[in-house]
Amino acid sequence: MFAAAPENMTALAYRFGITAPRYPYLFPEREVDATHPDIMIDHNRCILCARCVRTSRDVDGKNVFGFVNRGPQKKIAVNAAAKLADTNADVTDKALEACPVGALLKKRVGYAVPVGQRDYDHKPIGSDVEEVAAK
Repeated sequence: MFAAAPENMTALAYRFGITAPRYPYLFPEREVDATHPDIMIDHNRCILCARCVRTSRDVDGKNVFGFVNRGPQKKIAVNAAAKLADTNADVTDKALEACPVGALLKKRVGYAVPVGQRDYDHKPIGSDVEEVAAK
């Protein structure tokens, strides 16, 4: 179930010319929030792109996701005091589809699209943003 993200992260690294790590890995412990019956957040996968934050705010009109902390402790958080289950997030929210690396997953259907058929297997992550900016 969790085998697809390294290819996405590798593609993103190559896109920006990062071919080998420059600094030692820190291996921080990050939580996985699977308290919601239909959705889960894996903070280990999140690249802090803010797509879920913007989509939740601008498209879904909910403000479910946002950033907390600064520096290496920065992470995506939910707008509830406790966990994802306490929010008004729904499996039909567009914010789930906005995540390019699978940090936000619909339970029981995650990674249903086989490797080689995913959006970012054919065009680099962020190319849709660059196309809009170029116009």
